[in-house]
Amino acid sequence: MFDNILYHNDMSLFQEFDTVVSNADFLSDDWLPEHCNPENWEKPSTHDISGVELVGDPHMKLWSETKGWKNPGRKNFRSSTVIHLSDKIETEGIIPSRVVYYDVETDETNNGAHRRGASVIRNIPGWMHQGVRFENELAKIRFANASNHVEGLFNSEPTKDDIKEGVRAALKQIGEYNKKTIRDEVRIQGPGLTDRQKDDIVNSLYSDCMFDENMKFSSRYRELNNDNVNELLKLIRNEYSEEEPWVVKYWDNDDEITICINAANFESRVGAIIAVAAKANMVDKSLHIIFTVPIPVGKETLNSKREKFFSMHLESLEDRILNIQGKALTDKNRRDFPWNHPDCQHRTVAQDTENESTIPLIKVKNRNFN
Repeated sequence: MFDNILYHNDMSLFQEFDTVVSNADFLSDDWLPEHCNPENWEKPSTHDISGVELVGDPHMKLWSETKGWKNPGRKNFRSSTVIHLSDKIETEGIIPSRVVYYDVETDETNNGAHRRGASVIRNIPGWMHQGVRFENELAKIRFANASNHVEGLFNSEPTKDDIKEGVRAALKQIGEYNKKTIRDEVRIQGPGLTDRQKDDIVNSLYSDCMFDENMKFSSRYRELNNDNVNELLKLIRNEYSEEEPWVVKYWDNDDEITICINAANFESRVGAIIAVAAKANMVDKSLHIIFTVPIPVGKETLNSKREKFFSMHLESLEDRILNIQGKALTDKNRRDFPWNHPDCQHRTVAQDTENESTIPLIKVKNRNFN
């Protein structure tokens, strides 16, 4: 019975894949006749990825007929996962779940690397496959992570790092970026991630792209938040400390006092500003600020927004505190605030992609104080 030729609903598959095999070619101690029945497996899907076409129906295919594709969305291939999967097959048997997808143009498997490895250990000749045709490399990258998100025994869910690398590879194919582009890619490739994990990837890649000369920002101004700035400072510390010493000299220096402020959320940071200012005053230290501003609209400019950070936001906070203290709103009294100390080294981050370089950070003047 097991020597019967495998049946396909579409007989053109024999021509499409240029192969005729029998069930007997696949049977082993672990791979049983029922595993050769496509009806027992999850129905293949394009996972709504544009540029992906399913070719024919699911069918058995020998591992020797394909080769593994270097998936940019797998940051680290884990041998321990392969061994664990092999052990699970030995103890629980094969539970049909998601098929292995392969590129019909190149005979490269788009997923299933761990199953391939476990099959070597368990002497399993092949697996249930589904042919796929990709319009371009971007579709192939997107599909790899999207098709790997599945609850099941024979699958290793893409990790946060896997998704990050897959999105990075997709962005290189696209050639330009903004936050929406990155967020959309994370949504496509990482449906199993938490919202926080997705945000972490967006902020990290957004900062990485700022240093990539091959990546073009899709609009003039960059919108930055505190997470973006923190990622940016981390990159400067690790890779550009010579070009920009401010991070090591001030931000990372325990003898200096610093704070990062997003002007768009200034009021929500008032408590933190007062707390760190009190700390600075207690030890007679200056308070160094690194800040970002909202994208300018209308007749506003980036420089006017940056000036208003001091002349409007900080000055308004100074007014409130001085009024509570019953003091006059004079420059003399304002000099008592540690962000107005003459030794302050305030910085902002490049947000104009046409006129500003990412490195170095931009030194800004705080009214007549520093």
